[in-house]
Amino acid sequence: MKIKTFALSSMALACIAATAPAVADDEWVDVYGKIILTVDKVNANSASEDQWEVNSNASRFGIKGKGKAGSLEAFYQLEWEVDLADNSKSSDDHIKARNQIVGLRGSFGEVFAGRHDTPTKKLQKKVDLFGDLQGDIKHSMNGEKRADNIIQYTTPKFAGGLKLKFALLPGEESQFDKLTEGTSVAAEYKTGNLNLGLSVDSDVEGENIQTMRAMTQYKTGNWQFGLLFQNTRDKTMDLEGDATMASVKYTSGDNVFKLQLIDSESYQAEVSSKIKYSEQTSIGYDKKLGKKTTFFTYYTVGEYRDTGVEDNIFGIGVVQKF
Repeated sequence: MKIKTFALSSMALACIAATAPAVADDEWVDVYGKIILTVDKVNANSASEDQWEVNSNASRFGIKGKGKAGSLEAFYQLEWEVDLADNSKSSDDHIKARNQIVGLRGSFGEVFAGRHDTPTKKLQKKVDLFGDLQGDIKHSMNGEKRADNIIQYTTPKFAGGLKLKFALLPGEESQFDKLTEGTSVAAEYKTGNLNLGLSVDSDVEGENIQTMRAMTQYKTGNWQFGLLFQNTRDKTMDLEGDATMASVKYTSGDNVFKLQLIDSESYQAEVSSKIKYSEQTSIGYDKKLGKKTTFFTYYTVGEYRDTGVEDNIFGIGVVQKF
């Protein structure tokens, strides 16, 4: 068994391991993480003065592994978000649970249970080029749900590149505890440099709330193009909102140039209080300094829904993986 080592102390939390002799080639444990630290210049609500901030941007660490379970393979993941920047007396502000699951896989596909991003959230793939930053899709669109109490089955990849995901969310807090209180279903298709996807969430973000998301991504040479469309409906209140995101990325050696546009009326379905903006424009530049180290800078303009007031955020930062 091979164990990678790191130490991370926020609230007397440490993980120290040493390399041990291998037990089997298909059994391993890996400690991993990603630090995304930025210095941001924020002009919020068209304020007369700028504010400088140091932000941790969903920096995270985790443990994942797999091992033989009879004729099947068992796998697991335990991941937490950690805030490197802000001081707080509450440990809940420093460490938050992210994807945490245990499951089995084999020729039938794979099944897991725990806490995890829904198939709809995962469908965005790399179309969102500013994930975890101020230009993140979650500030303008719903559907970005990390669900508790999720049970998910993923089919094997069929001939031609099609894969299906089915997630059930038991209704633990409802009057009648049902296995399928909420569902998230997605179809993903990949062939060559083309990715396509379609998903539907039903009752995931509230009763009678339905979100349909469609995604396409295409790579050609040094270019990557992405397009995402979604429709959200509150069937009880008869409210509805559409949203569109387009992104383009150009890579030249260790340099990456990015542009992303979002136009969203998702808030009109009154589905999520987290939706701030009706429009977002983001540009960015990444410079790869090493295998696991990247310097980047970005600029995001977010227009508040129905007001025309804007947030302007300029940031420089570093991504360090381990």
